[in-house]
Amino acid sequence: VAVTAELRSFAQWAAATGRRATGLVITSARRPATAHDATELRVPAGSEVLDVLRLRSLDGEPVLVERTVYAGWIADAVATIETDADSVTQRLHADHRLVFAYGRHLIDAVAAGTTDARLLGIRRGSPLLRIRRTTTDHTGRPVETSEDRYRPGAITFEVHNSIDARPLTRADDPAWSA
Repeated sequence: VAVTAELRSFAQWAAATGRRATGLVITSARRPATAHDATELRVPAGSEVLDVLRLRSLDGEPVLVERTVYAGWIADAVATIETDADSVTQRLHADHRLVFAYGRHLIDAVAAGTTDARLLGIRRGSPLLRIRRTTTDHTGRPVETSEDRYRPGAITFEVHNSIDARPLTRADDPAWSA
């Protein structure tokens, strides 16, 4: 297992491990930012964002459903990327010099809904590993917020921590507090 101290996209991680990641946009639409989007992207509620539902495959097998909301300032650039691009992150870097520099990740498990089950070829209600993330550029400006749902057995995350570094913290899920 290779351990790195960098932020990598799904496609970059796959390539580094000798695997091939592909992607296919299922839906893409501009819409007003929800209260959640506004908080994560630091934009006014109701401002325009780009909402993308994308199926990701690894070595030809569907493994991940991404629900990504892009901030309005980068939406036009994302919208021009072909729907079967292997990596939006790499395209934004190559075409616009955008670097995804920082990410906040929340990891938990959820049951597959109808859309997830259909796209991943699993039964509705199957467990999925969910990663909710918000990514920013070097200046801290939010680029995207996403909810990624991984099929069981598709991926394992490894975290190294010590008394000197604490990259992993435990947090209450606000949904549990409601």
